[in-house]
Amino acid sequence: MTFAERLALRVAVFAAGALLMALEVAAFRMVGKTFGAALRETTAVIAVFLAAMSAGYWAGGRAADRWPRASTLAGTLVAAAIVLLFVPQIDAALSPRIATSGLALSTHAFLAATILFALPTFLLAATSPIAVRLFTTSAVRSGSTAGSISAISTAGSIAGSIVAAFLLIDWLESITRTVIFVAAGTLVTALLVVAAGAQAGRRSRGAVGAAAGVALLAILAAALFLRSGSMDAALLKPLPGTRFVFVGDSPYHRIVVQDRGPLREMKFNFLVQSSMTRTDPLGPGLSYTDTFHIAPLLRPSVRRVLQIGLGGGTAARQFASLYPEAIVDVVEVDPLVVDVAKRHFGVIPSERLRIHVADGRTFLARSSERWDLIIVDAYTASRYGDTIPAHLTTREFFTTAAAHLTDGGIVHFHCAFGGRLLQSIHATMASVFPNVIHTRGEILASHTPLIADVEALRARAKTSPAARFPTFYSAVLQLRSDPPPRDALLLTDDYAPVDTL
Repeated sequence: MTFAERLALRVAVFAAGALLMALEVAAFRMVGKTFGAALRETTAVIAVFLAAMSAGYWAGGRAADRWPRASTLAGTLVAAAIVLLFVPQIDAALSPRIATSGLALSTHAFLAATILFALPTFLLAATSPIAVRLFTTSAVRSGSTAGSISAISTAGSIAGSIVAAFLLIDWLESITRTVIFVAAGTLVTALLVVAAGAQAGRRSRGAVGAAAGVALLAILAAALFLRSGSMDAALLKPLPGTRFVFVGDSPYHRIVVQDRGPLREMKFNFLVQSSMTRTDPLGPGLSYTDTFHIAPLLRPSVRRVLQIGLGGGTAARQFASLYPEAIVDVVEVDPLVVDVAKRHFGVIPSERLRIHVADGRTFLARSSERWDLIIVDAYTASRYGDTIPAHLTTREFFTTAAAHLTDGGIVHFHCAFGGRLLQSIHATMASVFPNVIHTRGEILASHTPLIADVEALRARAKTSPAARFPTFYSAVLQLRSDPPPRDALLLTDDYAPVDTL
C-alpha cells in the first residue's frame, strides 16, 4: 500500500466518523421537528443509531474479509451518500403519515428514525472495519491497527458533533441542507479513496472512472440545494390562501413565516407561535398576549420588563409602544428567531427594547439586574403540540426569578395547557410566591398581594392602554386566586416531567 493510499484511508476514516455524528445531530432535529425532542424521542434516535452502527460494524468486517480492497470502502461511501440524498424527501412523505397514524405514540420516533437513518448509519459505520482490514498486514499488528483506526474514527466523531451542532446547522439554516451536506461530504470522501487507489495502478481504471462520474454528478445535484431555500419550501405543503415568506431551520426549530390573509404568522414546525396583522403591527396578536398587560394594570409603576421568549415580538412591540417609560429586555435562545422577528415582524432593537440571545434561566442566573415584571413565554413545538422547556418550570427556576424582582414585582407565566401541567406549574409557583392569581392558563405571582380592590381594578381595565385588545378585559374579569389542587405535582430540577404531564 502506497503512502497516498494510507493517508487517504486515514482521512476517510476520520471523515466517516465526523459525518456519522453530524448525521446523528441532524437526526435529532429532523425527528424532533415532527415528533418532538423530549427524552423518549431523543432516546429513540440514539437507540436506532447504535443498533445500525452495531450491524454496520459486523457487516463491514464480513465484507472486508471477502473483498479486501479500496473499492469496497469507496463503494460503501457512495452507497451511503446516495441513500442520504433521499432522506429529506422520505421524511416529507412519511413522517406526517406516521404522526397521524393509529400507532402507539411511543413507537412514532423509533419508526421514523429507523426508516430515515438506519441504512445510511449502517453504511457509514461499515467503513471502519473495512479500513482496519485494508491496513492489517499481519496478525501480529492487528491489535494496534484496530486501535489506531478506532482512535481516528472517534476523533472524527468528536469533530463532527461539534461542527454540526455549533456551526453547520446555523450556517446552512436548514436541516434538509445539512443532511445533503453530509451526503456531499461522504461523496467527496469516496472520491478521495478512489483517487488514491487510481494512483497505485491501472487495475480498475474503468470502475474508478464510473465511480468518480457518479459521485461528481451527485455532488453537483446536492450543491444546487446547499444555499437555497427552494427545497425546504418544496417539502412543505402550504394551506390554500397562504404564502411562504421565510422557511429555515435553527438548532431549535423549523421556522416558517407565512402570510395568511391580513395576518403574518410565525410557526415553529407545524404550529403557529406568533401572529401580527400586517396593517396594524402594534395591534393584537394571538389572544393570550393580551393578558400580558394585566401586570401593568395591577402595578401601574411597572418600568422594567423582562420577557423570556421573543417569538414574533408581539408583546415586546406593544410594551415599548404603550408604556413610554418602560424599558423592555427580551431573552431569546434562538438567534434565528431574533433575526426573523427583525426582518419580518418589525422588531427594532433600541435603548428601550433590548434583545439578548441566551437561555432565559442562564441569563437570569448571570444577571444582577431586577425587573418589575418577568414574563415567561418560552415554547417549542412538534406535530403533537407545544411544550415548555422543563428547566423553566421548576421551583429552582422560580426561586431565581423571584430574586430578580423589584419590591412588588410580578412573574407572569404563560401556560398554554390545562389539566395536570397547569396545576403543577400553579403549585410550583405557589411554593415560592405567597400570592398567586390565574386566568385562562395565565399565572401571575408576587411576594406582595396582587388585587386589593376588584371593582377598582375592573374600572382601570376599561381605560388601560390595552383596552382595545379583544380578550384583555374578559381575562381581567376571570382573574381568580383559588389555590392549586393539593395533589398537584411540585416540579423540581430533579423531576419535572413536563412532556408527560
